[in-house]
Amino acid sequence: MVLEVCKIPRSTYYHQPKRGESKRGKPICGFTYKTNGSRVADEMVVKDIEYILGEEFVDYGYLKTTHWLRQEKDYIINPKKVYRLMRENDLLNKFKPRKKTKRNWVKDLLPVTKEAFDYLEFDIKYIYVAGMNRNAMLLTVIDVKTRWVLGHYLGWKIKKKEVLNLFDQIFEQYPLPKSIYIRCDNGSQFVAEQVQKYFEKKEGVTQEFCKPATPEQNAHIESYHSILERTVCQKYEFRTLSEAANTLNRFVKFYNFVRIHSGVGYKSPYKYLKSLNIDMTHYSLTNPLDCRK
Repeated sequence: MVLEVCKIPRSTYYHQPKRGESKRGKPICGFTYKTNGSRVADEMVVKDIEYILGEEFVDYGYLKTTHWLRQEKDYIINPKKVYRLMRENDLLNKFKPRKKTKRNWVKDLLPVTKEAFDYLEFDIKYIYVAGMNRNAMLLTVIDVKTRWVLGHYLGWKIKKKEVLNLFDQIFEQYPLPKSIYIRCDNGSQFVAEQVQKYFEKKEGVTQEFCKPATPEQNAHIESYHSILERTVCQKYEFRTLSEAANTLNRFVKFYNFVRIHSGVGYKSPYKYLKSLNIDMTHYSLTNPLDCRK
């Protein structure tokens, strides 16, 4: 009906070109003009493209390559032709998707904990060091049931190595239950394949990930960092990383042994653990810190 209204024959509308049948359109000329009127074979244009793409740090797509050819080589050339030449010679940028690791997503909004240290949460917070005019990074591990801070690490950078080193110390120092869960967000340090395999090899340890943009699934460590921000970061101005580290160590000692916490019956984590017949008096609170200037 539409074809009749438009006066288009059905044979024309449904025509499929046969194999080998030439396509309509302007034939490819095989050369490119320069601003001085000279002609250059397209093979030379391709060599110029290969040259600029071979330079260190150059990651141009066809559009930037077009501008470079115009500015530096005086070609009269449009992006469509540059795209065709780059495509035919396999010179277009190839998108390399980031390798995705299989993750064990959380099943419950709040962790279901049965005993002390059977559910841990960890995360990273930025700590501003005013004297250096830069942010340091603080990695903290907390127990969900008792709110006890098992350890932390402060440094200018935190990579998977620092994450593994901190947990090595925690596994060595604490008498943890036979079965524990470790919850974290999707930071690059935490989703790294080496980190996931590390926890997989630990007998009875299950690492689980919060779903993207859901900090409420990691609420206990988020709450701790909020307290830290309010009581330490907003009150102190650190001159050096070492000064920040010493202050944070004092805070963790106060938090674990003295600070009253509503989540554990308005007791300190230490007193709450003692009510569970677990005495934490002799456990070290300070982990080795990276205090580079």
